[in-house]
Amino acid sequence: MMFTKLCSLAILGILLGNKCVDAVSNSSTRLKFTIELQALTTSVTQTADFKLLFHGCDKNGHNITLTWDADEQIKLSPSIITINGCESEHFSINISSSKQGRFIIRPIIITSNLSVVDDARLFVQLKVAQYRPLIIVSMLIGWTYTVCWTIGDYFQAWTSYRRKSVVGLSFDFLYLNIVGNCCYATFNVVLFCSTFIEDEYFRRHPFGLNPVVPNDVGYAVHAVFGNLVLIAQCYIYQNGGTVVSTAVKLLISGYVLMVSVFCGFAIEEQMHWLDFLYILSYVKLSTNLIKYIPQVLMNYRRKSTEGFAISNRLLDLAGGLLSLLQMVLNGWNYDDWQSIVGSPVKFGLGFVSIFFDVIFMVQHYLCYRSHKGEPSKPA
Repeated sequence: MMFTKLCSLAILGILLGNKCVDAVSNSSTRLKFTIELQALTTSVTQTADFKLLFHGCDKNGHNITLTWDADEQIKLSPSIITINGCESEHFSINISSSKQGRFIIRPIIITSNLSVVDDARLFVQLKVAQYRPLIIVSMLIGWTYTVCWTIGDYFQAWTSYRRKSVVGLSFDFLYLNIVGNCCYATFNVVLFCSTFIEDEYFRRHPFGLNPVVPNDVGYAVHAVFGNLVLIAQCYIYQNGGTVVSTAVKLLISGYVLMVSVFCGFAIEEQMHWLDFLYILSYVKLSTNLIKYIPQVLMNYRRKSTEGFAISNRLLDLAGGLLSLLQMVLNGWNYDDWQSIVGSPVKFGLGFVSIFFDVIFMVQHYLCYRSHKGEPSKPA
């Protein structure tokens, strides 16, 4: 598929470019501090630990004193660290908070020659919950909705396999879905693997961490695999003459053209590769808004949902509701409602998905409960 190949070429180009950038090493005698475990989660009744690592040496030796820039509710031990000599050292720091919320903790480095100290990205993100058991509940909710979203395609694949037919399943829905998921997978894989793009992200977000974790990469790649299985079934089993509509072909062609143009801009260094990834994320968002419409219309025209696995939508609905529940739960437990208010697109898309899931439920269980439906006619 052209769009899949385009995304694969984009990944390959960025990663190869990344290797070239990484190959250019910059030897330096600067003293370097690093922090291990930059993201910590604890509660007001618990403590957490992270490590401060120091290595490097300038020719004149060094005498460094380090203290902390943190809110008054934050307690760190040791609160003052003194480094003398030229040996690499590491320190275990204990941290606690008397207040829930999100905090940034930064070290204050005092030395006679600050220019020889490399303190880039030296900070800790601390999340403090009111109740620790709710942290575990939130994690369980997160794993549950991830499983719901991950296995949904298998129910559709089993339905088509059992019937030896894909009649009743909208090809427009499948193709819009794989376009969005290819963009989503490309975004996650590249941002996770490319230090070149990660460095640009850190430059724009000095106190941010990479938003993509290994679970995100696995989920996105698996979603593309599930979509490919469903599309392959469309050409193996009876399809009743169903094809991708002209309107969706034109829309996908527009997506391919737009991504190609912006990819060219990135290759010619007219825009950063990170901005190109953001373009892919916008494609994913737009497909999420419209991809369900063809399936709703097909069900309406056939007066039936036969061939469309309602169990897939039940799992999607459960996942969407659990995702929103987790957002609300975390907002209350961490006193961090800004995480919801600050992500209106994510919150809104969750409601869009739930809205269409409800429509599918109404069609399946109320409107067309006893209808078998007729094979779809080609568009």
